[in-house]
Amino acid sequence: MGNKHGGTVARKKDYDNYTVMLVGKMGAGKSSLGNFLLKREVFKAADNMSRVTAKNMSECTSLADGRTLRIIDTPGFGDFRSSEEVKKDLAEAFYQAKDGVDAFLFVISSAERIGRELVKHFEMFAEFMQHEHFYDYVIPVFTKVDQRLQKKGEKDIYSYEKQERLINSELENDQLDIFKNKIIGRARQNWMCISNLSKDAFYYKVITNRLIGTIESIRTQRKGMVCTPRILDKVKDIDENGKIEERKS
Repeated sequence: MGNKHGGTVARKKDYDNYTVMLVGKMGAGKSSLGNFLLKREVFKAADNMSRVTAKNMSECTSLADGRTLRIIDTPGFGDFRSSEEVKKDLAEAFYQAKDGVDAFLFVISSAERIGRELVKHFEMFAEFMQHEHFYDYVIPVFTKVDQRLQKKGEKDIYSYEKQERLINSELENDQLDIFKNKIIGRARQNWMCISNLSKDAFYYKVITNRLIGTIESIRTQRKGMVCTPRILDKVKDIDENGKIEERKS
């Protein structure tokens, strides 16, 4: 599966199907983002950290034009469960992505300070991927921007233009200097804002159109190829209890 491109493989599935993987700090709104994109409650939020089972780590939804969007959730950075449990869930998430990932949505709460620890966690994840073009597939996603606009007394807090303007001003003013230099620059400026709790149909359409447009841009840059983690070279199967069966060398 892996090759000289560090895990990149030619696309094997329908080109109109999209697969994204959610990564980020626990409590950043990662699972809520997945539920927003799916338009139904599927993933467990950070306040309910019983082990996520295989059946609800990956779900699909049909977009308005008939294309399919598949969402794969992962354990959050800072997960307080045992390392073995986190390892099992992470392996399961990657196993469900064995056909490749179109984009990694790096979910960041705009309501919290972005420090070196978050950047370090993400860089460790990137290193774990062992993929030389990994950052080409990353889309940083800022959540909870609507809450910040509301605190400022702004109206129309679900206006994407207003949300984007707020984050962009902070990027330009170097308030997110570490993050901008370490992540944003390497991810080719492919960042987005998303209000996870919005029920507005027009807002959902704006977000999904922008997401798919960004994925298509990534496909163009990467010549239609998807990203797969090198860990899958070693994983043969994962049973119902989360036990990993490794391939024989």
